Order: sequence, then C-alpha cells, then structure tokens
Amino acid sequence: MTVSGTNDRYLRSDVALRVAYEKMEPYLVALDFVRPVPESDGKFMYIYSDTSKSGDTKKKQPVGYTQGGAFPELDFSRPSTAAALMESNGFSVRLPRNVIRQDAGKNEIMRCYENAGFWLAEWLNTKILAAMTGGATTPTWTPTDTWDSPSATPVEDLRLLKYQMRREGYPYRLTDVLVDVENLSELEAYLTAMDISAVKQERIYGMPGGNGDSIYVPVAGCTVTGLDSGITEGYALAVDKGNPACEYHYYVDPKFGTARITYTTMQDGKKTPKTVPNMGVHFKSFEEDDTHDTIMQFWVEGKPVVINAYGILYDNGI
Repeated sequence: MTVSGTNDRYLRSDVALRVAYEKMEPYLVALDFVRPVPESDGKFMYIYSDTSKSGDTKKKQPVGYTQGGAFPELDFSRPSTAAALMESNGFSVRLPRNVIRQDAGKNEIMRCYENAGFWLAEWLNTKILAAMTGGATTPTWTPTDTWDSPSATPVEDLRLLKYQMRREGYPYRLTDVLVDVENLSELEAYLTAMDISAVKQERIYGMPGGNGDSIYVPVAGCTVTGLDSGITEGYALAVDKGNPACEYHYYVDPKFGTARITYTTMQDGKKTPKTVPNMGVHFKSFEEDDTHDTIMQFWVEGKPVVINAYGILYDNGI
C-alpha cells in the first residue's frame, strides 16, 4: 500500500537519500581510500595482481640489435580474475500512524533519516576497513615503543613505515595512515612536548593542534587520521591515496535509488549544494496494511575487494 497523508512529500526516496547523505558525508572516511566501481547488476568480476612489473618471471632485458637479428618478443604475467556477488545490508524503521499523520511528524521523519545516515556510514566504513586490513601486507618494521610510552618515537616510526610502502615494480607510496583516535591523540601529545625550533617542527615533525581529525607529518610524507571506529587501538593502516589498492563495487537499483545524489554541505562556512555518485544506498517506504504504520527501509548494495595487497600495510605496535 502506498503512503498518503500530511507528510507524504518527506517520504520520497530523493528526500530520504539527500538527508541521509548529509549525515553520512563526515563519516565516510574509508571511501577516500578506495576506487568506486559502479556495476550494472548484483554480480561482478574484478582483476587482482600479486606480481610486480620488476618481479615478473617473464621480464626481459633490452638486447643489442644486430643486422638480420630480432628483438626479443615481450610477454608478461597476466593478472588474475575473480568473481564476486554484491552484499545487501540494511534495516527498517517503523513510524506509528499517530506520529506520521501529524504536522510535527516531519521532525521525526528527518530524525530517522539522520540516524539511518549515521548508521549506514559507520557500517560502510567498518566494512571497507575490514576488507583492507584483511587483505593488507604486514610490514617488516619495529616501532620503537607503543605511542603512549615516554620512550615512543611516533614520527620515526612513520618515517620507517614510509619506506615499507616502497616496493620495486609497484607504484605505491605512503600518503595516509589510519589509526584509532587514541593513537592520534598520543601522536599529538608527542609533537606538543617537543622542544625544537618552530621551523624544524613545521617542516620535519608536523604541527599539533587542529580539529582532532588528522595531523600531517612532513618527514614521513603522510597524513595521520584518527578514526572513532574500524581500526583497533595500537594498529596502523597505511595506504596510498593516489593509487587505491582496494575497490568498492556497488549497484544502484533505479527503482529504489538514484545514480547521483545532491545534498547540502558546508564549504568555507557556507552551505553549498554538492552532487556525488550514490554508492549503492537505497530507500523505500510503505504503509503496513494491518497497523497503518509507516515502514521505512534503508539498505546498501556493494562489496569492497582488495586488488593488490602491496598497496596496503597493516600492523600493530604503536
């Protein structure tokens, strides 16, 4: 049964997705480190590689040319192909009839959308981070000490981690390290306690402060971001933002979602419209026949896959 009544206009998919995305945006940290891949249905193929250009067993060296001779013909190891299915995850929210039929019901609807947006973003982050940590390479490094210790040297640990990302035949370079927010606080405390010149602090070690989300460490060439969930305290997830080694394959059913979503965000202190691809978020509302309550359903269809383990490092010790 279709929904009808005072608040019909707020129960449309375009309204629900817009409000949900406004709440999701600040929490979708993990999406910055994957390559989004839209799919046309619920199954997909992806390509992954475990051989570098330099380490390819079929690699050949250029040879000198002689009259009547021939250059060696190139061949190379082919990447592997795998098949996977989309995963659909979601939940429903019930609004009683006596709430939905009142003018004040709009506020309750919007509150549901905002809660749904936060929960979806939190779940999506956790899902992507779990795929990345599960498919990552363990670096061969030894942090000086855990970052809450007086003998810890977080900046030196990050500098060493930078070179763990370098591997002959691969393009990966360290740009970002994701840690638990407690470890970010410990890094900030370490930087705050340093007794060095302002120039050295700014150009080599990094400046503490800011909004508590991230700190750039110049000598390591990376931004350290603290997450509220998804990364275990004491662990570090290192990635190359410019060359994502993880893909997020997603599907949008046109009956329950739109390919792109426009919502309002804050830029330079001003509200600004922003249009982004819909990463597989869907919405449907209907009126239950027996109770006449309104049921709102939210779900996500997508799956993250790691395509090259050497582009992601994950280990503990900090």
